[in-house]
Amino acid sequence: MQNRKSVVPVILVGGKGRRLGKDKTKLSINGKRILERTFFILERVFAIEPLLVGDKRINGFNTINDVVKDAGPLGGLYTAFLNTKGQFVFLTACDMPFINEQLLVYMCSNLDKSVEIYIPRIGSYIEPLFAFYNRRLFTKVKQNLELKKFPLRLLLRDSKVQYLKESEIVRFDRELTTFFNVNTKEDEVKLDLLAKLHNK
Repeated sequence: MQNRKSVVPVILVGGKGRRLGKDKTKLSINGKRILERTFFILERVFAIEPLLVGDKRINGFNTINDVVKDAGPLGGLYTAFLNTKGQFVFLTACDMPFINEQLLVYMCSNLDKSVEIYIPRIGSYIEPLFAFYNRRLFTKVKQNLELKKFPLRLLLRDSKVQYLKESEIVRFDRELTTFFNVNTKEDEVKLDLLAKLHNK
């Protein structure tokens, strides 16, 4: 996969977890931390140690503090750009327990290096926390931070975007569980149910 050499994988670990009521970096599935599972998948796919971004000290991992505080994933992307040299950052979160490794391999192989964003789209839904961001976006990211325009999806405006289609996704992940993340107590209950299904 030639493309992987130009990509730095980044895991965001700075979320407060207020709705969930606990630290998301400590979430586990089948006795293993979700963060660890994500870390090792990214390490295998990109053949480089993922960068963790967020204002937390996590045993066993090196993390980089957010340069701009309380700016959400956009701030994490900005910090990642400042601390890496690759053409692209692959951005994901620590609370996505069912990332499909083969889907990520497929994305990496099909990344068009001329685009600024490569992002999954399912109907009208997009997943900005399982996406590739080109370093050319740095100025736009910085401007949006200054204007407090924090949603990552705003970066799609006037950017060259490559979409990963649903028809491509379901070849690897028929249930689309790659994009499931744990934000609430209800999600945590669903996590347990999905984990049992994945083990069948």
